[in-house]
Amino acid sequence: MHLLLVTGFLGSGKTTLVVKLAQTAVEQGQRVAILVNEIGEIGIDDQLMRQLDLNVWEMLNGCICCTLSADLVTTLQKLDQEYDADLAILEPSGAAEPDNILRALPYYRGRPLESIRSVSVLDPLRLPELFQVLTPLITKQLVHAELLLITKADLATAEQVEETRRLAAQVHPGAPVVTLLAGEPLSVQILAELMPWAR
Repeated sequence: MHLLLVTGFLGSGKTTLVVKLAQTAVEQGQRVAILVNEIGEIGIDDQLMRQLDLNVWEMLNGCICCTLSADLVTTLQKLDQEYDADLAILEPSGAAEPDNILRALPYYRGRPLESIRSVSVLDPLRLPELFQVLTPLITKQLVHAELLLITKADLATAEQVEETRRLAAQVHPGAPVVTLLAGEPLSVQILAELMPWAR
């Protein structure tokens, strides 16, 4: 099973990316499970995903990077035993710290994970302002990502996209930075970055 971690703040486009990626992987014949973590008691994103006939596993009432880290491990093990997924896509809450999530994974006792990848979703309409007040958290999300994905490039100005690209390069120099238009499908380049085993 491959594990893909999708981080980003509320409204950045995480759920849209997860849905597009899951649908593409299913069309390729992969068994896909989506693990959704929401702070509240009722999951909104998972309801949308279920309406799209996607396999969703909920983790509610806390953040998987701290209070629910044991639940993450248990859920992954249950997923391995009961569903035999090729790909598990993990969408944590917007405030999750990837390093804490990654520290929980050695406690997983299912079949060995074939790969662990991470993408950080960046909203050019809000990132520069968020960066001024949430620098440590945003930095932690970016430095653990193999891919930095700027969403909503068609809704932002060229200056906003360029400022987001500059901040991303400043925090995680050398990481691939790609842009995605709000309504476009995932490109071959993005799919290759997120699912290199599927080439």
